[in-house]
Amino acid sequence: MAFTDGYLVLIPSFFVLLPAAPIAGWIVRRGADRRWTLLALLALAHLTAVVALTIFPIPIAGQEYYRQTRGMSEDNIVPFATITWQLGHIAPTTIRQLFGNVVALAPLGIYGPGLWPALRDWRRFALLAAAFAVGIELTQYAGSVMEGFTYRVTDIDDAIMNATGAVATFFVWRVIERRGAVERLGGRILDRIAR
Repeated sequence: MAFTDGYLVLIPSFFVLLPAAPIAGWIVRRGADRRWTLLALLALAHLTAVVALTIFPIPIAGQEYYRQTRGMSEDNIVPFATITWQLGHIAPTTIRQLFGNVVALAPLGIYGPGLWPALRDWRRFALLAAAFAVGIELTQYAGSVMEGFTYRVTDIDDAIMNATGAVATFFVWRVIERRGAVERLGGRILDRIAR
């Protein structure tokens, strides 16, 4: 069975689930404390979703049509150019794009500091969030170069919005943690998973 968009033969996004399922099983069976288990499962779900949405589907055949008709185009390396245009042309698609870019790395602000104590320093966390966001864009660009056409648009503004969303979540989560709501909710969720 081939997955295609009419021209390209694709490796579909659900292939990312193949390694994620056994890793999730290992996390649950590991017997770590509830907080670590919940944060590790969140990290796995988030990283799986990011890869599925930003890298997959991957073309494996049929690229010639797009190489001839699309070529390498549409990338943006000018900070705030895309954001400014989107804010000036508000529509459902631009709102969805802006919102999606802000929330794309938001879970990192929750599980990052919880799993790696060094990331509790906001400066280190902000550096990691920026590196992660830029890494996604560079991976997309590398994929486009390898395919010979812009398959995934590379945009510095996507990285800016991704990192901003992660850092904002970092600060909001700190406030929520101080109020003790995290432990109560996390315990209930893990009790249901363990049943």
